[in-house]
Order: sequence, then structure tokens, then C-alpha cells
Amino acid sequence: EIIERPDYVGLNSKDNSIEYVKEFIEANSFVKVAVRISTKGKYFARSIYTLNNNRVKNFIENNSLKAVDKPE
Repeated sequence: EIIERPDYVGLNSKDNSIEYVKEFIEANSFVKVAVRISTKGKYFARSIYTLNNNRVKNFIENNSLKAVDKPE
């Protein structure tokens, strides 16, 4: 669900991984999955962990994460 329907996406400039972030309202937390593309074109999860709300808000304000347009 995090990768298929993220709330935010970003590109980590340190290692060029794509970051997908999903907000889980019921738990009041964000979960980030960093995905890297291998040299053979395969995607794999590099890391997964929770982020506190303030850190996510800072990433959004600094344009490190962009909101994903949701289909209506």
C-alpha cells in the first residue's frame, strides 16, 4: 500500500533512492519506504521506518517530499 498509494514521494540526493511516504491516520504516524533501482532495473526496498510528524512537515516545507495527486 505504501508504494502503490503513497501520500508523498521524494528523491534522496545522497544515494538516488526514491522515497515513498504514507501517513497512517489511525496510528498518527508516517511510514517511509526508500526504494532503490538496481543496475539491472529491478526495484528493491532499501529501508522502511517510521518518521515523526515534525520531520515529515520539515521535509515537505523544504520540498524534499512532494504530495502525490490522488485520483478522484
